Amino acid sequence: MPKRNHLRILANQQFEEAGEVKFNYGFATQEEEVNREPNYILMARAFSNDLRSFRRDLQEKRASKDDEIDVPYDIDYVEIDFIGQFNIEKYYQIWYNTFGLEGVSFTEYNRTAIFSITDREKFRLFINSVETLIRKGLENINEVIPSRYILYVKNFKLLTLTDILQVTAEHIGNVVVLKTIELPANSEIENNILNALEKYLNDHLIEYLIDRENHRLEIFDATLDQLITIAQNFDVIESITSSLSGVIRPGVYNVPERGFGFEIANSNENLPLIGILDTGISMQTPLAAITLQDDTFSLDGNPLIDNYNRNGHGTMVGALASLGKYNHTNEFKGEVNADAKLLSMKLLSNGDGYLSEKGVIDMLYRAKTKYPSLDLFVLTFCYKTHKKTNETFSNYTYELDKFAHETDSLIFISTGNNPHALNENTDYDIDYFNNEHTNLNTPADSMNNITVGAAADGLYNGAFNGISSGKEFPTIYSRKDHVDLSVLYPPKKKNKNLFKPDILESGGDYGFYEPNTIDFMENAAMSVLSSNPAMGFTKDVGTSLAAPLAANLAAKLKIAYPDLKSQTIKALIINGASLENTKYPAAYENLLNRTSGYGILEAQSTIFSNENAATLVLEDSIKAEEQKIYPLNFPDYLLTTDLGKKRGILKVTATLCFSFRPLQHNQLTYCPIHMAFCVFRNHTSNQINAKDKDLNSKLRTGQTWSQSAREKSNPLPYSNVQKIEFFINLDHLRSEEKTLKLAVQSRLSNQIMASQIENYPNKFNFSLVVKIEETTKSPTGRLYDELRAINKVEIITAAQADADLEGEV
Repeated sequence: MPKRNHLRILANQQFEEAGEVKFNYGFATQEEEVNREPNYILMARAFSNDLRSFRRDLQEKRASKDDEIDVPYDIDYVEIDFIGQFNIEKYYQIWYNTFGLEGVSFTEYNRTAIFSITDREKFRLFINSVETLIRKGLENINEVIPSRYILYVKNFKLLTLTDILQVTAEHIGNVVVLKTIELPANSEIENNILNALEKYLNDHLIEYLIDRENHRLEIFDATLDQLITIAQNFDVIESITSSLSGVIRPGVYNVPERGFGFEIANSNENLPLIGILDTGISMQTPLAAITLQDDTFSLDGNPLIDNYNRNGHGTMVGALASLGKYNHTNEFKGEVNADAKLLSMKLLSNGDGYLSEKGVIDMLYRAKTKYPSLDLFVLTFCYKTHKKTNETFSNYTYELDKFAHETDSLIFISTGNNPHALNENTDYDIDYFNNEHTNLNTPADSMNNITVGAAADGLYNGAFNGISSGKEFPTIYSRKDHVDLSVLYPPKKKNKNLFKPDILESGGDYGFYEPNTIDFMENAAMSVLSSNPAMGFTKDVGTSLAAPLAANLAAKLKIAYPDLKSQTIKALIINGASLENTKYPAAYENLLNRTSGYGILEAQSTIFSNENAATLVLEDSIKAEEQKIYPLNFPDYLLTTDLGKKRGILKVTATLCFSFRPLQHNQLTYCPIHMAFCVFRNHTSNQINAKDKDLNSKLRTGQTWSQSAREKSNPLPYSNVQKIEFFINLDHLRSEEKTLKLAVQSRLSNQIMASQIENYPNKFNFSLVVKIEETTKSPTGRLYDELRAINKVEIITAAQADADLEGEV
């Protein structure tokens, strides 16, 4: 079937109208949900224990202060668990004015908060109210009335050394990360404490890197006693964590196959550039021809050397990113063409250790400055510890998201491997993913980038040899999403778009050593390039192999469409992913997206349209509280030609992606932008906003906005990736005069802290990919050309002839 380039919707010409975002509210507010007669006895018991612990901890904190250390201010922090979701818009200022408490960090989607005690006199009202409620509950004194805001509190405690210090002596390593607290209402106090901390570190010859803008500090080669002293005396530290990271390979084979036996034929071409953040790339391999001879991007040794574990790691990652599936599946036979050139960015020579995250971020910005066209990266180094269920975003994830947004870049991040999976399983069992320790590792929760899990496919021909239910299924060592909103929200409240990984790619699988024993089996693994010339190729498995393969598809898209934005590349990749061959038992359907994302990639349909399937690309921007309408016009022949059926004559697959400036300190509004889309009947913006009983704009029952922001008082977190699929019937086109309306809406969360919303933009870029395909048994071959003729679109110019990609997708 001849390949056609995708079509770009000319936004300014196809655009029809802009309206306002309107919702029909009908849910109970937070106050209505919580404002019922509480069980004072149970609350009093809990508060009595909390108050006793609070006073004891406060006394111990005072006693632990070192009088010889000059710190200008002492600040206490109270951590509060709420019965429901703390509504920042409604209650933030009230708590500040009433109790002298300034919210500085919100987690558990606003169910837990850390407050700084900014006014100790006002804070006495909080303590008095707690004491009043205790008397009311335990002594049955009904005359006393506590502050009604106390009734929202489940538990409270002082933030202590135990909460702050999250490393042990054996896991300190040579780098620890300190997350510092932002005091929006007291920035002078915050800066003065940080100044004192820097003086202390300099006086004690402790090496450090500080990033005040992003509220983080890295300390090198510190002792546990020094960290304890810092935590006890400088009251601007929220957490001290280990930066232990690594590739965490689930298996190593060291099975030589043959010498390299190939050369890269097109090394002189102008190809996309991919940054490989790994263990280096060996120049003793054919990759030397397509690797920039630049040794300036490294945190640990020469980036043009890869000595990790005899066979290297960055070398195989680089080969998969640049040479892709086609060459690996066909064992590099014949002429070998690359899809990308490589920039080696070395993180750790030995594959694991304590990573300077600031060093990584600085290196990314330096690379982008030196090579402006560099906007694709592969990162397979993750934290070695999994994320706890619903754990908030780390500073590292935040900075990677911030980098992607500011530079229009895309980092392909592996979920991390679960090395325990081999010893904890004897077969492939989806239920295994219900264990928390199968959750993904930081920074795989990044939202502006692409997270990649491993499918069982090993890029070999013939029968599938793995333990998984099929080659499109996630491997047992791949990791799942850590977000589980069902733990915190009622069953009917969920955001179906909020999950990781985004996609799966081939990573190789375990095999059966015996009927009830799984192991590393060569015939189920993937053949990859070794850094060792004596080995040539070796066998390996891992999510570290899947992430670069996904980046290779992005490079192919960049070759075909060099001017597309990174979020459009992301939308095209996700739009082309499929779960068609990944079916879970009904009992585990809730794990499908959390383990497989949007599914396995299919390169041909992702990169090209054809005469019976057209992919339309819309790149535009939208303001907060705006709703934009774009008509989609369909050709006459769909009504006048006998297509052999009347229902489901067209299938539509559409994906929306956008990047955003992430917000720290508030897990709920880390992504503060609500954006949603849908295809409606041939109606106006106001008609689409009407109640269904007045005018139903939906094509099908239940087919509505891809994401909802209608609950303002108890909202769900938003997703910046949304995908929908639906079918169009002949009757739809006939009743709507062959025109349907693509609608996009946006709004900014009302749960953003005032200090953060002040300079936040109110206009946001987005990328929307819409694939329309005929589903008839005998396709007409007319759809692409006729859609092009009646809509304001243009063919997206390819960088080189289609023949250059022929046979390689």
